[in-house]
Amino acid sequence: MIRRFVNTRLFNQRTAKKELSVSTAGFTFLEIIIVMIIMGIALGVVGMVISKDRGSLEAKTFTKELSAVLRRARSNAVTEKKTYCFVINKEEREFRLFADKVKNKEDDWESGKFNLVISKPIPEELEMILQGDDSDFPFIEFFPQGNSTGGVLEISNEKGTTYFISVNMITGKLDVEKAE
Repeated sequence: MIRRFVNTRLFNQRTAKKELSVSTAGFTFLEIIIVMIIMGIALGVVGMVISKDRGSLEAKTFTKELSAVLRRARSNAVTEKKTYCFVINKEEREFRLFADKVKNKEDDWESGKFNLVISKPIPEELEMILQGDDSDFPFIEFFPQGNSTGGVLEISNEKGTTYFISVNMITGKLDVEKAE
């Protein structure tokens, strides 16, 4: 009887080990499918969030580039003792930066001729306006003393993301803000 008890107990321990090793050897097909579905849903949500922010990112990048151009215009106006003029061309959807020509004996100073410094397109997804100026060629001038004509540039996209670049009339310095 003791032998039978020991043999039965050994037999039960061996089968328990086999069952244990079989059940923990890996994942079932159903578990793998469930994990794949959860991962697919998570990736889909992340993709939508990233694509939603794409338009916002483009507006932010363009605003940074534009503010760099305006800062360069002010800096160059002061160091070179020239007037720089930032112009928005609404028809061609681009902005341009002009500088006064250097006064030579041959040049007529009163003619108001400018040299083109930069010309860049405005992305199709974005709209740029100079608040308070409805003309076809709104502009901001930067003068050698550091001051400017001032103004507020508004950059916006179709999704409602809006940035403002304020140019101070007295100092010519910029302030960039995102609309709430």
